[in-house]
This record gives sequence, structure tokens and C-alpha cells, in this order.
Amino acid sequence: MKLHDDEVIRFLDACTNAGIRNPSQFLIAKMPQVYSWLKGCFPRGILPTDVDGEVEINAHFLRLEFKLAGILRDGCIPKGQESAFRALIKLRHFTVLLIGLDETGEPVCVHIWYPNGKRVTKDPCDRAVVQGLCRAWSAWAAKQPPFGRNGQ
Repeated sequence: MKLHDDEVIRFLDACTNAGIRNPSQFLIAKMPQVYSWLKGCFPRGILPTDVDGEVEINAHFLRLEFKLAGILRDGCIPKGQESAFRALIKLRHFTVLLIGLDETGEPVCVHIWYPNGKRVTKDPCDRAVVQGLCRAWSAWAAKQPPFGRNGQ
């Protein structure tokens, strides 16, 4: 497949607008991780999962997981991931955003799992809603004492 100059320029412009300083490294990081060489190390054919995104402020964490919207709407999150998210929430320093994407990669629904155990769904939603959730979490986390201080 040969890319046309205008496609390359659009891609580089999109990277710049997204704050991606090194598009080559970004693409390498986004390539699917191949863990087949670990096959047999874990029971039941288990292989490692990847983390789609994570932000830390004052030792409070926002985990971002992207799924096709139908998977979220149908409640079909892989059991291992769901168990991992539940365990993170119990630590009380993690908030999990499960972001459902449409076929173009745009957010259309989101599930929020809060450290207090509360779960909220926003469906439908859009990019602005997800950005607002991230901003609200950032403002909240910035006001929290860092983990390990003040008895936390």
C-alpha cells in the first residue's frame, strides 16, 4: 500500500494536534503486542493483556480502556479484565473509564467505575463528554493528598 503525500500530511497534522511528538515511536507503541512466546507459562492459555491508557496524579490513577461500543453495551468485557478492574477499584486509588468506540473510533458510550464502588454509564456520549470526565477526574485528583500521606 502506497500512501499519498496528502494522507501523510493529514496523519502528521493529526499527530501534532494530538500532542504526539514522535509519530514513529507512537506507531511502534500501538502495534499489537505478541505474547505468544509466553504461551504455556500461565494456566488455561492465559496471556498478558495490555493497558490502553493510564494517568497518575498524586498517586491516584485513571485507567482508560477502549472497547467497541457493542462490547460495553452488551456487558461482554473479558472476565479477566473485569476481575482486574474490580481489584484496582478495591485499592481505592483507581478510577476506571471503559470507553465504547464506534466503527470510526469515536467515543459513543462510557462506563465509569469509581474507587468507592459506584458505577455510572453515560450512553450516548461523545468526545466532549469523555474529555469532561477526564478533566473532572484531573481536578479531583490534583486536590487529593498524595498516596501514603495523611493516613492514606
